Amino acid sequence: MFEDVRAWLATQGFPLEMRTASAFRKAGFEVRQSVLYRDAETGKSREIDILAIHPDPRGIIRIYFVIECKATKKPWVLLCSTHALDGYNRLFAFAVSSHEAKVALGDRLPEFIAERPWLRKAGLTGYSLRQAFSENDLAYAAALGLAKATHDLVDREKENYSAKLCFAFPIIVVETPLIRCVLAEDGEVLLEEVDQGEFLFHADPPKDFGTCIRVVTAKSLVAFAIEAKQVAEQLRVDLKNEEEAIWDDRT
Repeated sequence: MFEDVRAWLATQGFPLEMRTASAFRKAGFEVRQSVLYRDAETGKSREIDILAIHPDPRGIIRIYFVIECKATKKPWVLLCSTHALDGYNRLFAFAVSSHEAKVALGDRLPEFIAERPWLRKAGLTGYSLRQAFSENDLAYAAALGLAKATHDLVDREKENYSAKLCFAFPIIVVETPLIRCVLAEDGEVLLEEVDQGEFLFHADPPKDFGTCIRVVTAKSLVAFAIEAKQVAEQLRVDLKNEEEAIWDDRT
């Protein structure tokens, strides 16, 4: 019986969700699983797999990693171009963020773009994610759910809590290989297996969403969770002056 249950759990993707939650907990995040969010389009409650929260003792800077896990048997293809972000504001591609957070980063954006890889987004960025050998567009459904969940998180902070500087990073974790696809100068299609990548996703609703969604393979989860923590910690350092000013106003 246990083996049958174990096999069923694997088909539902629960082991991948558990491993992802464990990786983020070990990296120092507060983790919640099977989190409900409000679908702004329908008004109904829907579920996202994992919410990883960087610890925030003052409640001023909220940093979330909103994660959807996909434990399928087919590989994923990230369609990329060096021109995917041409003319696009890196601040909006960085994360879903509150107005105050955009203003705080925007004042020093040229400096931060030069020094922060997740803001700079140099090199190959995806413009689409697809699952190979599949007729169903699972990638679009996952991306749309993440877009709605991240916006709901930021909106709820604005409506119900005191946090002013809020960031929500959408993440897809995949069990099977991730293949980066790009067109070479000679017209040949080049394929390369990678541990992670990102693609710019547009959706309306919610609110003209246009943010990069990061795709991470299960085998690179531990390293990615550590990287995510470093990004969160750097954000807190970058926004320390703004945090202190808000804290002083409250006290």
